[in-house]
This record gives sequence, structure tokens and C-alpha cells, in this order.
Amino acid sequence: MANWRDTLGCMMAPNPPNPEQLPAVCRDIVMEYSEQVVKLGLTLFQLLSEALGLHPNHLKDMGCAESTLILGHYYPPCPEPQLTLGASSHTDPAFFTLLLQDQIGGLQVLHEDQWVDVPPIPGALVINMGDLLQSPIISLKASPPESLQNM
Repeated sequence: MANWRDTLGCMMAPNPPNPEQLPAVCRDIVMEYSEQVVKLGLTLFQLLSEALGLHPNHLKDMGCAESTLILGHYYPPCPEPQLTLGASSHTDPAFFTLLLQDQIGGLQVLHEDQWVDVPPIPGALVINMGDLLQSPIISLKASPPESLQNM
């Protein structure tokens, strides 16, 4: 089995790249998207801190919001999808992952030893609690494994 995808990855914080280092076709949108994701991430860290009964800046002050990695995955049609995986089973190592699905779907989560499809909702983000947010320092349950099917 092989992962059948193309990926563009870029570390946007704490030290963003020079925009000239990004492909011209996506340069402006990656920079703008990154700026908006950082704002959303800070808001989510505040909300999560409050939900845990902590000061709103607790997770931010711990350094949880210091880095941002942008990944764009493209899963082209595969001539033999039964021989490939979109992404192998994994947990997300970050604090959380913001995922914008396309209309095709393929995201699954492991729930009670069964892979369950996560149907895409237009315009909605999937927020996956990652391993670091669920570490003993934060004292939450471990993140569920997830996978992507090549559709």
C-alpha cells in the first residue's frame, strides 16, 4: 500500500518564509490563509483554556500557539485505489489540527474500534484535538487515530 497524494507544506510560524520562497500560484493565498488561521488558533486556545477552567491565556502562555504548519494535501484520482491509501492511520502530533475538507470526503476517525466516515459539510472546519493538547500536562484523553481513504 502507498500514500497517493501530493502535499505542499510550509512552516508559517514562528518564522514565516519569505513570500518569494512560496510558489507564485499560491503565494498570496497561503500568506493570507496563514494569517487568518493564526487568529483562529489564538481564539481556539482561549476557548479551550476557558473550557478547561483555566485562565483564557493559559495555553497561549504555555507556548502552545507558537508555531503554525500549513499543509495542503491533494489526492488525485488513482487508477488502482484499492492499492493505495489517502493517508495511513495516524494521530495528529500537534495541539490541534484545523481541517477543511473538500466535497469528496474520505476522512475517517476510529471510534470504538470501527472506522467511521466524517462526511464533509460545506464551509465547515473539522477541529481535531491533537496529541500535545491531550498530553499529561494538559490531562485530556489521547487523540483518536484517523485515516483518509483515496476516493
